[in-house]
Amino acid sequence: MLEVAIECAIGDASVEVENGVYSPFQLEEMVDKNSVITTANSFLALTYAYSTKDLLAVIDDNLTLLPGGEDWKFGSINK
Repeated sequence: MLEVAIECAIGDASVEVENGVYSPFQLEEMVDKNSVITTANSFLALTYAYSTKDLLAVIDDNLTLLPGGEDWKFGSINK
């Protein structure tokens, strides 16, 4: 299911990333699908390990560990 979702997401993202500069084929070459699947599985596992009450904070903490996460956390991402 994740593989299908990634394929769909790449198509959708090609319209938004850098204002549509990249085609879906170019983005597909840039994306490490195995890494994305591994990361997605780790986030899915969080839903079984944490309560609904704590899950959002845990997800936010885990997002900061991803590339660009520190910039996102401190609001220094270019808009």
